[in-house]
Amino acid sequence: MEQKSFVVELEGCDRLELTQNSGISSLKVIGCSKLLLLLHQLKQQFGNEVQQWTLPEGSAHEILLVRELILKAKDQWNHPYLHEELCHCRAIPTRVVDQAILLGAHTPEVVTRRTSASSACGTCRPDVEKIIAFRLDASASKKSA
Repeated sequence: MEQKSFVVELEGCDRLELTQNSGISSLKVIGCSKLLLLLHQLKQQFGNEVQQWTLPEGSAHEILLVRELILKAKDQWNHPYLHEELCHCRAIPTRVVDQAILLGAHTPEVVTRRTSASSACGTCRPDVEKIIAFRLDASASKKSA
């Protein structure tokens, strides 16, 4: 098995770095108490191998980050928008919209207020809606996996 490494983060707050090598995982974490508690609970319930964890449900940032971590560990992360820039009118990167969603912008209107994405022509609004649905719906993440 080749070595794989990836980072899941809420910029400036929480960061999870997972390295997988020959069936052994190493997880480095910097984060808030809620994230640390969730990871502790998952390790107690399912063991240290992230691929064995079930997807937590909810919309808190720590849950959304851990869900991303698990799906990436299982090679099942299928983000619905893969381009670097989401809103071309306002030149808003997809990363900025995604971070806003992690921080609680769970409707297109709130995403627009926090990022200005889809505030001009509105062409990107369906993509904003897809990202919100993907991030918030654990069952949709399971189905797409």
